[in-house]
Amino acid sequence: MPVAIDTSVLIAAEKLGSIESLIATHAGPFYIPAHVAAEFLVGTHPPAKEHLRERARRIYENEFRSLVDAFDEADAAQLAALNAELRRTGKTMGFYDAAIAATVMARQDSLLVVDGDFDRLKDRIELLKP
Repeated sequence: MPVAIDTSVLIAAEKLGSIESLIATHAGPFYIPAHVAAEFLVGTHPPAKEHLRERARRIYENEFRSLVDAFDEADAAQLAALNAELRRTGKTMGFYDAAIAATVMARQDSLLVVDGDFDRLKDRIELLKP
């Protein structure tokens, strides 16, 4: 089963200097949903220290970019359904997390995470930890 990589994993990988140790315990194949790439890249633009932005940009270019997979129509339809369900039940979820969850749900893939942002969907998404 393909494994989507969450932004939390990219941030941890950037701090470690490589993603290899974080994905080593899972078989893959791995991909980075387009919204994960966007969320990570947004984080490289705030007024942070120049050397930190450069380190993040370099690891994105060298390790992450080739793994980015497009957001397609099936993902969009799942995002619309997930947003409608969340509104109906009075729950909220940030845009990037909802788009990432929808991509994984539409494709019936697993999601590699290092945080608890998707715990509320653990009955619908197989969550993996490094």
